[in-house]
Amino acid sequence: MILQDKDEKSLMESTSGGAFACIARHILKRGGAVFGAAYDDSLNVSHIAVTDIADLPKLQGSKYVSSDLKDSYKRVKAYLKDGRRVLFSGTPCQIAGLKSFLGEDSDMLLTVDLVCHGVPSQKLFQKYIRWLGEKKGFPIKSFCFRSKKFYGWSLGGEYFDGKKSYAINPDCDPYYAAFLRGETFRKSCYSCKFANMNREGDFTVGDFWGFHNMKDPVDFDYKKGLSMLLVNSSKGVELLKQIEGDAAIVPLDLQTISAGNWNLHHPSVYKPIRDEIYANIDQPFDELQKKYLHHEEKFMYYVRRLRRKLLPQKIRNALNRLRH
Repeated sequence: MILQDKDEKSLMESTSGGAFACIARHILKRGGAVFGAAYDDSLNVSHIAVTDIADLPKLQGSKYVSSDLKDSYKRVKAYLKDGRRVLFSGTPCQIAGLKSFLGEDSDMLLTVDLVCHGVPSQKLFQKYIRWLGEKKGFPIKSFCFRSKKFYGWSLGGEYFDGKKSYAINPDCDPYYAAFLRGETFRKSCYSCKFANMNREGDFTVGDFWGFHNMKDPVDFDYKKGLSMLLVNSSKGVELLKQIEGDAAIVPLDLQTISAGNWNLHHPSVYKPIRDEIYANIDQPFDELQKKYLHHEEKFMYYVRRLRRKLLPQKIRNALNRLRH
């Protein structure tokens, strides 16, 4: 099914359609705890628990970096022992780890897994953040890979210096461009046994990129984002009934709903340059990005976009053949 949060503020803080936020709010309103990935003050990413809806935005939004689980599994177990409801969100492998740690299922536990492409290392991300701050001449106070402020629902992001926010064009950014090409993931991500339809979570969430190909378009403002939502358990079915009033939901067949989400069926394809990047990760980031984290210069990016708008497809194809 596809879903869009009816809470406008929450929707705009979400990466896509706000499916996770809708589920999380339901748990928090009933005294539960919600676990997910969050930045700390140094932009390290780790799993934390929130028990107040006001803190939920910390867990919203994609973080394209490996999250440190710290003691989150122990804390989930403690909450469950106290009789509190828990929602745990993360990559499928993180949820599989939680289940293994707990040893048994609980009616008080709900899990949400992400359609995961793979995760880069925290070390690489921290080197990138320091480099970006040095390049811009100010420390990066906050970072968002998928912000709707500048580009709407897309892959564009933003960073903040404490006073002003700046757009991130993924094609022109070394860390982001390499991530999108699948060149910086953990090695195990390329043979991930969870990249299939046998999902670990009670829910699976991701972007619904297939809306353009629908024969009967749905009545959503898709520019604000649409979530793909899979319900994988009886617990998931029950909770979905309870949040129907908080979201616009349209059931769809599995083939349509999985369109554009390659990692629901396959792991990301291994790229040999990945090993070169991590073999040289101790080099200064400026050298690393020049040698390995290739990205488009902004001038050429805008030239290419202008050409796409002004030139007919036949002429563009002819120019591409001349280049090669």
